[in-house]
Amino acid sequence: MSATALLARLGVATLVFTVLAGALMLARRPLRARLGAEAAYALWLLVPLGLALCCWPVHRQTVRMEMAAVAAHPDLPAALGQVPAAAPQLTMSLVCVWLAGAGAGALLLCLKQRAFMRPLGALRRVGEDSWIAARTDVGPMLVGLLRPRIVLPADYATRYSAHEQAAVLAHERVHRRRGDLWWNALCAFLQCVFWFHPLAYGARLAFLADQELACDSAVLRSRVHAPHIYAEALLKTQAGAAVPLGCAMGAASPLRERILNLGRRGSPRRVRVLVALLLAAFAAAGAQLAWAASAEVVMVPAAAPAIEQDNSPTLKGSTMTDRFKTTLPLGLAALVAGSGVQAQPSTPSAAYGVRMEIGIHGEQAAPRVLVKEKEPFAVAGEHAGKPWRVEFTIDRTAERMVRLSGRILEDGKTIAAPVLVGPLDERMGVKVGDDVQLALVVQENTN
Repeated sequence: MSATALLARLGVATLVFTVLAGALMLARRPLRARLGAEAAYALWLLVPLGLALCCWPVHRQTVRMEMAAVAAHPDLPAALGQVPAAAPQLTMSLVCVWLAGAGAGALLLCLKQRAFMRPLGALRRVGEDSWIAARTDVGPMLVGLLRPRIVLPADYATRYSAHEQAAVLAHERVHRRRGDLWWNALCAFLQCVFWFHPLAYGARLAFLADQELACDSAVLRSRVHAPHIYAEALLKTQAGAAVPLGCAMGAASPLRERILNLGRRGSPRRVRVLVALLLAAFAAAGAQLAWAASAEVVMVPAAAPAIEQDNSPTLKGSTMTDRFKTTLPLGLAALVAGSGVQAQPSTPSAAYGVRMEIGIHGEQAAPRVLVKEKEPFAVAGEHAGKPWRVEFTIDRTAERMVRLSGRILEDGKTIAAPVLVGPLDERMGVKVGDDVQLALVVQENTN
């Protein structure tokens, strides 16, 4: 992928992130009050889904234009009359700055995680999935992506009652069962990717806060732990420094908000199912849109078969229309210059002769026309009751190089707008899907 394409995708992803994350930050409290904390937290999945759709790869080629001898002409960009890409050095510089910022953010995150874990000291195992730290100002928390461990403070046994201990362990086990460590890692990764976006930092804090509220609701929804016991455990949990990559019970969400949330009803099953269906519908619609938007028009150099010189007289004026109507299987009408709607007489001053080979849904025709430079010409016909039309204009771009700009219409709709560049007397072709093929040879008129 080129630097320009990468920067363009980053721009689209930034727009998607801004819309989705901004909307969720504005609506998270009303959604939590209406749907419950678990459903509101699940809606954050919209952000990674939307960003994943922005990365949809190019999957097919809808229009392929074959041009002969393109590789043999290094002056082709000049022949095209195109201006070089604006400030390619600037584009590459912006990509390098973005990558440097993302890499620096990831490195800083790893250093913070290491600095957080080192003071914990030697961990002492006290259960199947829980360890006691050497300090009292850390935990309870869940850490370790590959080997999740519940880390408890050194005074865990004396600080919490037996019922409160059970509630604390239930909280951390909900985090582990839901894979919240991986979701937090993804959130941290997105913050590194969008390090330049102020919304990325606020969105991460809001996401972690909603995660803790959803975990509280899930624990209480089991009806094993009484709300007042759970509230006591929250009050006894010290709000220390937040773990960079982990789930800390007391650091992510304001304590007052969490205590008030304990009195609210959790998300009913039907609401959770409805949110899951909404996410699935968003993914399906987004995938369809991404599939349609990832189509790419590719110009591929290809060797062209030699075309024998045709010494037959070129049809001119109204006789061209009559000849085509009576001899061609598609009922073609060649429309030369002028308005492009009716056949008009050609003159000896025509600059180019154009030989065309047209295939429409398996039927073939080979009209020839005489045209002037910069004057449009067209060939029209009908297939299965639907009209079609091929329009082109010739421009001289360099010595023995021409550019044909045109449109291919079917039933009044443009299905392709090719721009072909190549030498005189050589074949240039356009293919649209499997049903429309067009080849042209432009020859300089010497008469």
